[in-house]
Amino acid sequence: MAFDEVLLRYNELHPNSRVETRRSEGGDLVIVLACDLEMKASTDIAPLLESALRECSAKARLILDLRGVGYVSSTGVGLLANTMVAAGKRSICFILLDIPPRVKNIMDTLGLLSFFTVEESSL
Repeated sequence: MAFDEVLLRYNELHPNSRVETRRSEGGDLVIVLACDLEMKASTDIAPLLESALRECSAKARLILDLRGVGYVSSTGVGLLANTMVAAGKRSICFILLDIPPRVKNIMDTLGLLSFFTVEESSL
């Protein structure tokens, strides 16, 4: 299934949360999440991230904008870790952008934050 179709399907299944995408000026694929990464959402977002990785060329950047995420469960952290590993195997740089303090604290408490490339936007 094409990336746009996977995105549309997710948003249809989750009308109370939104996932949007855009291309940055440099051609990076940016995925903006406005949902909690609990078990159900994480399971449903996994195919979207897999499809996004197929959209990216080697040496590209896949940026996951987390500013709209209020909570992340262990399933959500696993999703992020699995995506990071899959991106690395394809030579794609996976970046977590604008992690909210509560989410950052959870990932840090689990000892996993340091494994990710984390950036803050200049907004």
